[in-house]
Order: sequence, then C-alpha cells, then structure tokens
Amino acid sequence: MVIGAIVAGGTGRRMGTAVPKQFLKLGKRTILLRSVDAFLACDEVDKVIVGVPKEWVTFTKQLMDEAGYGEKRSRIKVTEGGSNRNETMWKITEYAVEKLHADDMTVMVTHDAVRPFVTDDIIRSTIKMLVACGEKTGVTAAVPCTDTILRIGENAEVVETPKRINMMQAQTPQTVYLGTWRKVYKKLSAADREFRTDISGMYISAGLRVKVVDGDRGNSKITTPEDYEAAKRRVQDEEERKEKQDNV
Repeated sequence: MVIGAIVAGGTGRRMGTAVPKQFLKLGKRTILLRSVDAFLACDEVDKVIVGVPKEWVTFTKQLMDEAGYGEKRSRIKVTEGGSNRNETMWKITEYAVEKLHADDMTVMVTHDAVRPFVTDDIIRSTIKMLVACGEKTGVTAAVPCTDTILRIGENAEVVETPKRINMMQAQTPQTVYLGTWRKVYKKLSAADREFRTDISGMYISAGLRVKVVDGDRGNSKITTPEDYEAAKRRVQDEEERKEKQDNV
C-alpha cells in the first residue's frame, strides 16, 4: 500500500491570516486541495491522509466532500494533527496503522500541504527510489542551491562558506517505509523531535541512508505573504493561458 501523508497542521501564524494558510484560495481551489489533487491524480497512491489542526477537522472533511472528487473521495482520510510538524506526521502514521491496517512495508509519501505545485513525476520518483533502495533508506526531493550558503557563529560572524556544489535545498515529498519511520521516530528524544523537523536529519541521526531525487523549483513552499502573492500570480497566469488555449 502507498499512502500520501499530507501535513497540514499549521495555524498560519507567520502568514498573519485569519485562517491557516493551507485553506487560503489559489484560483478556484484552496492550497490544501491543490496538494490533495496532485496525490489523487497519481494512481500509485492508494490513500491520502490529511492531518489538520483539531479545530479544523470538521471543516476539512466538508471541504473534501464539496471538492468534486466523486468516487475518489473515499481515498481521502482526515485526521487531527499535532502541535508541530513531527507530531502531525506521527498522528497520520498512527491513523494509517489503526484505521487502515497499514503494515511496516507500507510506503508513506509525506508532503507539506503548502507545496501545492508538486508534480506527479516527483511523487513517483520518490516512490521508485525508495522501492529500489529498501527499508533502511529514506528519500527526499531536493534542488541544488543557487545562492552562497553562510554558516554563522557568534556576533553575526560568518564562520564557514560551504561549497555550493555540495549543497541542496530539501523539498517534499519525503518518502519512507512506515515501519522504519516509526522505529526512528520512537527512538528520538523530545528535544530531537522538536529540532529535527526533516526526515533526512532523523534518518541520518539513526545511521540510515537518505537518497535524493530531483525536485523542481516550481515545487515551492508558501510560507510568507510574499510567497502567497507569487503563487496567486502563477495560478492566474496558468488559468489565463488555459483559457486562451480553450478559445483557440
């Protein structure tokens, strides 16, 4: 079984909006729905579990009911998330085990809800790489760094400029076997669970491998108001191009 685990537990504090950013509109769809759309369109994904803040569970279920998914709606499950990203991932994991009877060899494709432009190719490539590499491996999408990276010490002093050729920016999806991920997470200290918000860091700390597949610069994350405005312009441009093509 392959499960898409969509982490949508944020409350939108950094965005400064009245609703969590995953529920903001991008064109005719919310940010969250666009992420769910991408996973439903991938026929390798059997179920999609969405983890949201407790107070938004009922709203999210209704959102899914009214999204026009038809028979595909049965593939979507909504569960209560946690107080941070890792807790939300864990609650999605436990839902998969308890409600869907997911076993250790279930493939879990974790994804940030606020990366609504994820492509089918990226989702599939993480799954393919994981299956090829086995249980003791995690997989992340990533793109090369284009800017110089500075490591800062005390008093805002630069102490290192790592070689850019060795640097990549992690994206999601990050894909794992459910059984291995559960074992890794259970062994983390409370401090590590707060600090290591990325599967790559968790797996490396546990002595496991992490493989990289090509991400996409278009697979951007909406974190700030500026990100949201850029995403709205992108969607508007895409809709205008489609309208022109339809009218030809």
